[in-house]
Amino acid sequence: MGSSPKKPWASIIRPEARKPATASKAAPAGPVAEPEAGNTLSPYQHGDPIPKADTVEKDTDTSWALWSDLAASENRGFADTAPPTDTMKFSAEERSYAATVPAALQAAAPKAPRRRELSIVEVMVEARRNNRVCPQPARWQQLYEMLPEKKQSGAAWEPPPPLVDAAWQGTPSIPKRMCFREHIEWAATHDCLQQVFTFMKSLSESEWHHMGE
Repeated sequence: MGSSPKKPWASIIRPEARKPATASKAAPAGPVAEPEAGNTLSPYQHGDPIPKADTVEKDTDTSWALWSDLAASENRGFADTAPPTDTMKFSAEERSYAATVPAALQAAAPKAPRRRELSIVEVMVEARRNNRVCPQPARWQQLYEMLPEKKQSGAAWEPPPPLVDAAWQGTPSIPKRMCFREHIEWAATHDCLQQVFTFMKSLSESEWHHMGE
């Protein structure tokens, strides 16, 4: 009896895949440890079912209708706001207050310009302008007469008199300038600086004595 012929494609037929048998879990050797109370890092153990929230989903129209009914029931206890009437009763204290009237605008009183205090530095700048030394003798004598509270101490005067007349010719420019400075300082300490400064500003340039003249 001859053997049955082999199919030519039999060698390339893939064998049927079989699901491998899974090994059953072995029971733990010891008791399973219960999760500690308050342990929020691992509240569930491996294999525990995950809890699901019991929710009832409703359509949007139904939810809005329920909300409208709830809001309407809350507002039923309040009456509509009404304006006050003349029939309302006021206490004697409340009736004593007159109706509020807006105040009229009041023009602010103009402030007088604040007078700036003159400094001795400004006066000395004017005295040294254009290389000045002092006023000419006649004008210098007028300025000296303006100084208050002049006094004589022995044979000398405070402040010293201006270098005029014979002293004018024999005195160099630097001592004249120093003497004139003493007069300005005296005016500053005796509340006469502004008056002296105004007089100096009124002098023309020809009424000043300059260095080198």
